[in-house]
This record gives sequence, structure tokens and C-alpha cells, in this order.
Amino acid sequence: MSYLEFRNPYVLLLLIPYLAMIILYIYFRIYKREASFELSSSKLIARRTTFRTATYKSLVVLRFLAILMLIIALARPGRGIDYTSVNDYGIDIMVCLDVSGSMRGEDFQPENRLAVAKKVVKDFVNKRPHDKIGMIIFAGEAFLQCPLTTEKNIIADINDEIDFDSVPADGTAIGDAIALAASRMTDSKAASKMILLITDGMNNRGQIDPETAAILCKGMDIKVYTVGIGKEGEVTYPAGPAGPALFGKRKLINHFDERGLRKIADTTGAKFYRAESSGVLWQNITDIDRLERSIVETRVYHEFYDRFGWFLLLATVFFFTEIILRSLIYRKIP
Repeated sequence: MSYLEFRNPYVLLLLIPYLAMIILYIYFRIYKREASFELSSSKLIARRTTFRTATYKSLVVLRFLAILMLIIALARPGRGIDYTSVNDYGIDIMVCLDVSGSMRGEDFQPENRLAVAKKVVKDFVNKRPHDKIGMIIFAGEAFLQCPLTTEKNIIADINDEIDFDSVPADGTAIGDAIALAASRMTDSKAASKMILLITDGMNNRGQIDPETAAILCKGMDIKVYTVGIGKEGEVTYPAGPAGPALFGKRKLINHFDERGLRKIADTTGAKFYRAESSGVLWQNITDIDRLERSIVETRVYHEFYDRFGWFLLLATVFFFTEIILRSLIYRKIP
């Protein structure tokens, strides 16, 4: 940001007596001037008025301008510029989102679990402007949807497109999802790294068990925050892929591995959260957002570029112009 600045602003107080001097000059030279003529004809006066006599008294303007420029120069005007330097020590975050069939559960009315989880993830991403965030979805297999990036609009678009058909194999491969997320942060130089795992079930697919994946993350200093969503026990589900409009609804028993998710979080130094409603899920993600914050340092640098030289130059020009004009053109005859 650039702006006008005076290094000696108190000098500008001289403008008060300066203005008073101008007012007094005008008062005494114009309103108090008393002149009497004992000439018989005003035409003689008009004939004697020349350009030199008409402009002679304007020389005082040069003097006033010179004084004004000198006052401004003494105040040391210049251009001040403020530079802002932002150093952000962001967190690398991989979001692992469960898209298995059990996420169709309708215990988060009026929406299913996946729809609510997507909204919560989108809000979480938008609150992290200084962090790199990536996304992995998993069911029977785990797939990278978006590598670590600061382009939040890309993540938002990908998040909006996620559905139950994004992963062909059904099931819950929690260990594979965590291991894949950790592998995407192998070369990370971030001050802190974390994985946000959102699931409603227990590990029953994949090649890597969650405990092994958690130990891997611990060795890489990656915290794994686990969020178990949905009610345990009997839950309402749509009867088929087309939804309740065609096939009605059915009741299924939801199996949830709270012990396993809690152990993953404890192993990596993070926390486990249980969300049996959409409101609690929002609170859980807000708490994670509060616990894992980026460090942003803002420093403001100030630079000053002197411009008093131009005003000093103008003051000199006005002074010498008046002297030269008085000496050569408006010289008084003794």
C-alpha cells in the first residue's frame, strides 16, 4: 500500500502563521491602501499603466510560493509503502471418506450419512485456507480422488461428485484407505500432517489392517482423527439402489467398530469421535478444526522514499526568479 507521508509533520504547523501572513498582506495592501491623486485627468493614469507596472506587485506571489514550498520541504514529504509478508506453516490433510453401501443409512434424516458427511467435509475444507488438502474415498477398495492441493475449489467440485458408484467394490477397507493417505504424504514438508477418517463401519476388506496402517502413520508423525458416524443397531435403509420410491425401505443392523477406530486415533496421538446425528458430526469436525490449526505469521515492512528535494528545488526556483525579475525587469530607479 502506497500513501503520502511526512517525516516531520509538526513543521506543517508553520502553515498557520503562513496563512495569517497572507491574510494580513492582502488586508494592508488592498483594503487599507489609501491613495490620493491631484491629477486633473484619469486618462493620464491609464496611459501611464504598462505591463510592467501592472504585474510588478504579482512578484509577491513568487515569494509566498517559495515560502510554501520551503515549509513543505522542511516537513520531509515522501511516499510511504507498506509491504505485508505472510508466512504460513500449513498442515497437510488427507480426508478419507467412506462411500460404502452402509453410508446409505437414513438415520441422519432428511439425508443419508454420505450426503451429510460430504457437506461437513466441504465446510471443513473451506475453513482451511492455508492448508494443503487431499481426498481419498473407500469402500471395498481405496482410491485417490485428489492429491494434496491448496485449490479448494477443485476439492469442492470433486467432493460434490462423490456418490455410491464412485467405488465399484462394496465393503469397508479402512486400513487400505489410511495407508494410501499416508503414502501421499511421504514427501510432505509440512509442519504437521493429519488424516481425517470418516466411516460408519468396521474394516472387512483390503490388504492392510487398520492397526498396521496406524503404526505406519505414527512412524511418519501423522495424526489420524477417526469419526464414526451413524447409530449402532437397527437403522433404516432404502430397499434398493433406486431408493425408497420404487422398493420401499428396510431395517438393517449396523455394525460399528468403535474400539478399532479409537485405537487408530490413540496410536497416532489423535482423537476418536462418535457422531450419532448430523449435529454432533458438525460439532466433531469443528473440534478437529480447532485442535489442528495452521500457524500463520504476518509481518509488515515499511519503506519510505523522500520527495522533499522536489519542493526544495521549487522553493529555490521561485526565490531566484523573484530576485532576477526584481533586478532586471522590475528594477527601481533611484
